[in-house]
Amino acid sequence: MLQNFRTSFHVKPPPPEQDPLGLTLIHGADNVEGDIIFVHGLGGSSRKTWSWNRDPNIFWPSWLHHEEGLSQYRVFSFGYNANFRESGTPLSILDFSKSLLVRMKAYGKGRDDSAAIGLRPIVFVAHSMGGLVVKKALLLGKNHDEYSGLMSKVHGIMFLSTPHRGSSHAATLNSMLSVIGSSPKVYVAELNPSSTSIEDINEQFRGICGSWQLVSLYETQQTRLSPGLKRMIVDKSSGVLGYPKEISAPLDADHHTICKYQSRLDSNYHLVIDLLRQLTEEIRSRHSNSIHVTAKASTQVALLRSVLGIKSDFRIALDHHLAHALPGSCQWLNRLVRFQEWLVASDQAKAHDVLWLVGLPGTGKSTLAAKTIDHIQQALHERSCQYHFFSESEPMKRDLAFCLRSIAFQLAITHPPLAEKLIQLHQDTNFSAAEQRFGHIWDTIFEKVVFKIDFGHTLHWVFDGLDEADQPHFLVRCLMQLKCRTPIKILLISRPQKDLTTMVTRKFGAESLLNVSAEQTQDDIEHYISTATSEIFSTGQSIQQEVIEQITKRAQGSFLWTRLALETLRDNWHTQADLDMTLRNVPNGMHATYERMMEKVNGQPSRPRRMALRIMTWVCCSFHPLAISELSAALQPEFVDLLNLDETVEQICGQFLRVDNGKVSLIHATARQFLLFPSESLPAPIGQETGHDCLAIWCLQHLSQGHWRRKFSLLQQGHISTDRLKPFDHEFPLLKYSIKYWAYHVSHASTDNPSLLSVLQSFCDKYILHWLQAVALSYKLELVPTAARYLGAWMRRRRQQADLEGSYVTSKETSFSAPLSVMEWTTDLIHIVGKFGSNLVKCPSSIHKNIPPLCPGQSIISRTYGQTVSSFLTVKGLSATEWDDRLARLALGEDEIASAVRCVGNYFLALNSYTGFVVVWHKESFEEIRRLHHGEWVTLLATDNTGRLAATAGRSTFCVWELSTGKLLYRLPQTNPSRVMSLDFAQSDTKLLVGYDDSTLALHDLETADEETIFNGADNQALQRSCPRFMAPSPDQAKLAIAFPGQPVTLWEVVETRLKPRPKPRLCIRKSDKDLWVDGDEVFNSAERIRWSPDGFTMYILYQDTTILAWDLAEDDQSERGDTGAREMVLNNDGTLLLTSDNNGAMHIWSLPRFQLIYELRSDEFVRDLCFSPDSQRIYDVRGSGCNVWAPDILVMPNAIDLKKTSSSDKEPFIRSAGSGPVVVQDQQTQHAHITALVCDDHEEFFCVGRDDGAVNIHDMKDGAVVRKAYKHGATSEIVLIEWLHSRRFIASADDSSKVIVKRLKIKDDGKWAVFPVFDLRVGDVVTQMLFNRDETLLLISTESSVRVWDIKAKGEVCRKRWESKASHGWLNHPNNPARLIWLGAEQLRVHTWTSLADEGEQDGVMTVTEEEENKEENDDYDDDSTAEEEEEEEPDEKSGHSKLTISKPHTTSRPSSPLPTGNSHGTHEANIERVMQPNNHQYILYQTKSPRAHHGNFHLLHVEDTGNITRKSLTFLDNQVRHLLGFIRDKLAFIDRENWVCTAAVVSRDRNQQPVQRHFFLPKDWVHSSLTFQIVSREGVLLVARNGEVAIVRYLKGF
Repeated sequence: MLQNFRTSFHVKPPPPEQDPLGLTLIHGADNVEGDIIFVHGLGGSSRKTWSWNRDPNIFWPSWLHHEEGLSQYRVFSFGYNANFRESGTPLSILDFSKSLLVRMKAYGKGRDDSAAIGLRPIVFVAHSMGGLVVKKALLLGKNHDEYSGLMSKVHGIMFLSTPHRGSSHAATLNSMLSVIGSSPKVYVAELNPSSTSIEDINEQFRGICGSWQLVSLYETQQTRLSPGLKRMIVDKSSGVLGYPKEISAPLDADHHTICKYQSRLDSNYHLVIDLLRQLTEEIRSRHSNSIHVTAKASTQVALLRSVLGIKSDFRIALDHHLAHALPGSCQWLNRLVRFQEWLVASDQAKAHDVLWLVGLPGTGKSTLAAKTIDHIQQALHERSCQYHFFSESEPMKRDLAFCLRSIAFQLAITHPPLAEKLIQLHQDTNFSAAEQRFGHIWDTIFEKVVFKIDFGHTLHWVFDGLDEADQPHFLVRCLMQLKCRTPIKILLISRPQKDLTTMVTRKFGAESLLNVSAEQTQDDIEHYISTATSEIFSTGQSIQQEVIEQITKRAQGSFLWTRLALETLRDNWHTQADLDMTLRNVPNGMHATYERMMEKVNGQPSRPRRMALRIMTWVCCSFHPLAISELSAALQPEFVDLLNLDETVEQICGQFLRVDNGKVSLIHATARQFLLFPSESLPAPIGQETGHDCLAIWCLQHLSQGHWRRKFSLLQQGHISTDRLKPFDHEFPLLKYSIKYWAYHVSHASTDNPSLLSVLQSFCDKYILHWLQAVALSYKLELVPTAARYLGAWMRRRRQQADLEGSYVTSKETSFSAPLSVMEWTTDLIHIVGKFGSNLVKCPSSIHKNIPPLCPGQSIISRTYGQTVSSFLTVKGLSATEWDDRLARLALGEDEIASAVRCVGNYFLALNSYTGFVVVWHKESFEEIRRLHHGEWVTLLATDNTGRLAATAGRSTFCVWELSTGKLLYRLPQTNPSRVMSLDFAQSDTKLLVGYDDSTLALHDLETADEETIFNGADNQALQRSCPRFMAPSPDQAKLAIAFPGQPVTLWEVVETRLKPRPKPRLCIRKSDKDLWVDGDEVFNSAERIRWSPDGFTMYILYQDTTILAWDLAEDDQSERGDTGAREMVLNNDGTLLLTSDNNGAMHIWSLPRFQLIYELRSDEFVRDLCFSPDSQRIYDVRGSGCNVWAPDILVMPNAIDLKKTSSSDKEPFIRSAGSGPVVVQDQQTQHAHITALVCDDHEEFFCVGRDDGAVNIHDMKDGAVVRKAYKHGATSEIVLIEWLHSRRFIASADDSSKVIVKRLKIKDDGKWAVFPVFDLRVGDVVTQMLFNRDETLLLISTESSVRVWDIKAKGEVCRKRWESKASHGWLNHPNNPARLIWLGAEQLRVHTWTSLADEGEQDGVMTVTEEEENKEENDDYDDDSTAEEEEEEEPDEKSGHSKLTISKPHTTSRPSSPLPTGNSHGTHEANIERVMQPNNHQYILYQTKSPRAHHGNFHLLHVEDTGNITRKSLTFLDNQVRHLLGFIRDKLAFIDRENWVCTAAVVSRDRNQQPVQRHFFLPKDWVHSSLTFQIVSREGVLLVARNGEVAIVRYLKGF
């Protein structure tokens, strides 16, 4: 392979003195954090010592300016006369050391004192004798006070082959100098091992270097001294100090090359740079104000990498192409006038100029891109140019979203204000671009942040290989519409792409398109050939010229063909005849050349041929380039103990492959096309499906090993935010690859390979849970839905093949069940992540024991793994066999109606227009975070794109809120009396864009409250006919669409009103309406809704007849979908999906632009509003008083999916196979009457439910079957409470109409239940609690306004009391006296008699209780610190330190389990009683209080002693943990925590050494997060979960 000796980054030509003496500044820095000083050795000089082949253009100290972590260091080179060949040099090491010390001291003095050396940390890099010079200089400095300041800044030294103990060759060298007539040198003699100078230096240096960081690198190759003579100049024994803190390592180099590096790809260079960074780590921690070098900067860069999803060095591709470029090549582009104009033109017309270079494959386009980037960075500045190399062989680099993330990262690390904005965006909203799609990243990061910044200089963006990108038209469209403060020049490079280049030439003219022709590259090809032939043919100018002429003539501008042709000559030039024949036989064109290369591979003996084909298969089909270690593992078990795989690859693979920096890749993208796809005349040498078959089988077999579960279990304890599989990287190099990409290879494999089907079946039946455990350990759960998508693509191809081949494939289905189970797994995998994902990451082993029993009974995971021995749960009572797409249903409050919903950032929000409040929930935990109270009727809700802000429009004011804190930032008056029709954030969220029904559009400044009308339709006759039905500004807010009743939609350019004349609007007239056009009396279908595509190129209009029209504004083209039934509609962030709802409550998802129906959710509750999540994987709607969260598996669309651009599916992600309809799902909650009350008996044989249709039924605890339909309230009544006696003799129920029914129950001899009436009554108010006394003779009925006691036997009222005011309280039987009961408030405890409700507490005054507080620190792992508002604390009694429960007349009540306050109740701070319950030991009472503004409750335990004394303990360790109280299991409190775990807490008695809370198992998200879900637990630990009208009976086999 022809080698290039060109550095990755050019340096400016050196000054006239090539190797200056003294101290020379190589480059400075903007914010200098330290100085690095290079000191050469014996026979060296200040530049050539550090230059490859002594070429000053390859001078590696100049590269440090581009290295992350080192770019803010000044770099110096110190030169002294160490040329031992010269005569008359009586200097010694001492002299050189003094010179170094003096020059360091004097640098900058008198000119710019701030530039002086000694103000910042100093690091030395010294070669050979230079290390002794540095050591001696530091010894001198330590002994002289005048250098103390300088010495205090010395931080570390890197020694490169320094002879700390001398060199045996020193005496030989002086002898040789005498022979040639040159005088011996003192400094050479001092290098002798017996020299006292070296001994003195070492002895003294040990005493002063204790605080310095020392690195010693030693040579491992012999150095050529003369022809045929090689010796080790400085061996390890002399090159290492042997000090305790010293870092030492070998370099694969001789004495000369240990300090010279060919390029930034050189492995020796990598090690040196890494060690230099290590030397400077402590410096960074000491200087925290720098953005680049300091610890803060390192943290900032790391955070940027995390936020933007950038894991590797973006410079790798650039360095690779530069490393293979010859010096002086690609200059033809720089000479073109059009390119020069593009590069430097600053006039406004060229502010956003675009240039497109088009060339055929193999013409050196990527090298040209790299050289152009390098030229821009050198001519202007590195921060002026950002770039991306698309690569077909690496799906990640093909991804447009990754491209945008890389550009943003490059901008951020060179522009601190942008870095701070992106980090602030992440901190405010938890925004992460890593999992976002192209459209959302473009809008959120670029439109809202990058394009609003003035960078102070023109930016140049270079995109190479655009034809290899996925869906490149999206990027081109966006780039064509750039509107930003900073001029941005765009350079696009690709193969010919007529449909895309036309977009550019239309806007920027034909001169924006440049062709890379053979004439333009001829000089570069000739130079390339000349360099190579001079290396191959060391003699014979005529031969070289002949080869140059012939190869140049046949190259036709292809560098790739030229390189391969030259490689053919390299081994066939021994005679003139050989040369002539080889030149004649070199194939013309790339395809013929590849065929010749393949013949060479196939001509090898069997074993090396098989190895070569195996290697080529892996390299062609692998998801990313493989490392040598990975490839070695892939060749096993057939090929083991490989001696040198690098050389093997080059020898047996026929020039198809190359090894660069330890990675194996193809020589060119066209080689993959040749190897994987057939030509017109020949079959594919490997074949795409055959190759992926091989890799898929290998990966699946690698994962299908029984030992993985045992090995993975050892890794459980790792931190969940890190990759816990890292310890296996060395032992199993391909484990992570197999985990990530097995499904990728299956998706591209053949659909009828029996071997693959067999391995896939075995994997699904036995090992897929091991894989899920590994994915959770790697902290990459996104791999699971990605795998599901890949498997779905494979199944789609299988169905398509079945459609084509008919019964051939179908017959195989009947005999092989793999395809069916695979399809089932695609569904299960998505739902497993959606319902269990967060807990699966925290506890990966739960995939074996916890999760399968909780999955639907007919799901493939439940059927395959649900009844395994390792499972510790059983679930009965649910009839649903399929997954429920609903993740949560959350209530706004009783009698509240939700009118709008939005999802953005970390939150989703629902608006109640009537009461004027917005409920904010967390997107993942579904916890209600806060409520935003506008204070008046609210008509519209808007959010910014980042999830930081929300705006509400009331009747008279606008409000803007900060979502993370709930803080009201702005309240602006509405000065326009017209009705608000649209509301959006504008101009970097500093203004509100408001549309009014008087056809005006105005900007409201948030800071000044000024209003500026930017569009006024009042002077337009067409806009005066009536008020608009709908107004919709475009995403860039440059256009405004207005819909009037009976009129076509009009599209206006938003321009300043003072501009005359106003541009005429465009009209959208449906084809069916064109015949209705009658002058002055036209009538059209009215538009109901208008939605814009995110790029602003397409407008979607919903009409009254439910037709949806797509209007392509660029082409002025229309397409329609009729009879959609839609009433509401919304687009996702990418504009690829349309979500609609109809009048019957059904929702539909349509794939755009084809309007293909892919999903239907049938429900019978009317939808008021709906939206997508930002990642388009969830949908939200509001119905009645609830907000629903849905996660259909059809929406899982991972970024990394690769469909190989073989169909139109690149433009439309959801293409269903022929004959297959949409996925149709029935809302499971509409199939049964909702359960609204749930209670179980103490015998654990039965439980009782109340429903929203008024029914009260008794169920068997074994399987949930109904054993008795006990009775029924009114058909329109909803049961709100059930009270069931322990003896099961009496049951009481209350409904929402305030009716109470009491029945007597009896189990007959035949086991059937008999139900007898007792009494029923209406109490006139909502019942909040019912309680039987212990004698089962009395029933207490408590409402918000009164309490009464009824005699069960007499069926009459015993007594009644009314409350003067409302407050929260609870009732319970007195633990010591059955004739009394306790009234408990938040801070009050009162004792009443059952028969009269007499308040006995009035006689006792104040009862003091002892306050004990649990140690809150004991369970910090489970604390939830997300609360943004401070909670109100109990104030202790100042004298005693005890809080008090007072006995006074009660004055408030509320329902014990009422939801958070609604309406205007936010102003109160009084705590409410939420729950009251007792363990088996009735002397203890646990209750929960909660203030209206709090996010969680406070828990207290009362102990009522026999003496009457009451002790209260505050259970603070529970405050932040409890989501739902379940009840007591004997004397242990059971609850569901905030992460959906079922937990118990020993609150009555506990060993101090025992953790206060024990976690047992977790529940699916949709079992917990629903306003229609109830959970209780029996006294013996049977968990009952009411959901979808049924009750799940969960038994924990391990016991509590």
